[in-house]
Amino acid sequence: MKRIFLMGAVAAMLFASCGESVDSKAGKLLQQAGEAYAAGDYRSSKLLIESIRGTYPTAFEARRGALNLMRDVELAEQQRNLDHCKAVLDTLAARRDSMLADFEYEKDNRYQDEGSYVCSSQAGRLNVFNSLLRARTTESGRAYVTSVYRGKRISHRAVKVSAGDSYASCDKPFSSHIYRNLGVNNERLDFIYGEDGGIMDFVAAATQPITVELTGGDGTYSYTLRREDAVAVTKVMELSRVLRAITEHREMAAEAQRHIDFVKKTRERFAADSVSVGK
Repeated sequence: MKRIFLMGAVAAMLFASCGESVDSKAGKLLQQAGEAYAAGDYRSSKLLIESIRGTYPTAFEARRGALNLMRDVELAEQQRNLDHCKAVLDTLAARRDSMLADFEYEKDNRYQDEGSYVCSSQAGRLNVFNSLLRARTTESGRAYVTSVYRGKRISHRAVKVSAGDSYASCDKPFSSHIYRNLGVNNERLDFIYGEDGGIMDFVAAATQPITVELTGGDGTYSYTLRREDAVAVTKVMELSRVLRAITEHREMAAEAQRHIDFVKKTRERFAADSVSVGK
């Protein structure tokens, strides 16, 4: 609606000034575009600049001024975006830091480019012989859940979580490992959030005790999920959302800065060329 009103106003002004010269008409539009820019109405300023470009191809002075003004508008827009991203990042970082008290950081520098956050209650040293659903999130916010089974070999390939008549299950892990540790058989299935059949969402939302059922080629095994493990999944998902938002806003801030740098370089190059021509 605002765009329609603005274009209507432009059309009315053009009609009313049909007796004026092209340069005068274009100059008035440029003045209006400058006023919109000064008021922080960058969208209207851009529309008025586009009107000059499209309607007055021979108004060279106004078009040159419009080009300079467009660079100013783009710089102001991107700076506003950058400032907004930085403010949001400060808020998100504070929220992340307040949550990390419940987590431990894990990273193997030999194999991993980024580390992961795991709830302290699910630290490996505390769960040497436990079967559990172990949740983690990378620094960039990608969440995973790992089905850890310790006991007689069952070669499990599917995980089902249920509470009452409701359940979620997945039989498509993105990685699996079977090994022995301290004389005990260990099996691990890794699922990434969003491709886990809804297991993590189910655990986070459940209000009843959860049964975990593992199915494999050599047998099955079921157990009741510990309350602290269900809480850990919920906390990991919450932290994952914050970390993803941080990653997204960092990318947005970087894009805004790249745009600012490009426009500044373009403006400097244009100014240098103008000086050369003037000489």
